[in-house]
Amino acid sequence: MASPNRAVELSPRHPEGAALVRRIAGGDEGALAALYDSTCGLIYGLLLRILGSSATAEQVLVAVYQGVWEQAAVYDEEREKPLTWLITMAHGRAIARLGADVQYEEGQSGYLKIAGSVPAFKHDNDSLISERQRIVRSALAALPPVEQQMIELAYFSGLRQNEIAARIGLPPQSVRAGIRAGMTRLCGAFEP
Repeated sequence: MASPNRAVELSPRHPEGAALVRRIAGGDEGALAALYDSTCGLIYGLLLRILGSSATAEQVLVAVYQGVWEQAAVYDEEREKPLTWLITMAHGRAIARLGADVQYEEGQSGYLKIAGSVPAFKHDNDSLISERQRIVRSALAALPPVEQQMIELAYFSGLRQNEIAARIGLPPQSVRAGIRAGMTRLCGAFEP
């Protein structure tokens, strides 16, 4: 169990992640803060890679955690792990942001805020974010080249599996299997 001053480290198999989401569904802002603290570096790194702009990545980061706040009640821990759910949500919002203009406003005290009742956050721990970005880059670099290419095309370029298959000349089922294997290896890099 994490000490009160230390963020809970989430991994794909970490049981506390699902408990945090259940607490968020019950309106526990502290649980949202704990989830944010333990995952914002990874999610911000993903968003930055997809969006290419730190300002836009920060805006979408807030939208992701607003989505967590709003959708926690429908999260199904039997269907997917909390980190997978969060990454999928972040990826979807980033791809949507690439194709649409979403209105954000600057809130009081410098926090980025979206209209609604979700608590607002702004990450201040750049060294933690840099370290997690380094871990993501190193985990990606350790993948076999074809899996790395598939994941980059899917998650950072927003291509669908059939589009990836056409681009790299493999059958769609091979792409599906390659992405699944690569994501399993990447998730393993975040286990304690």
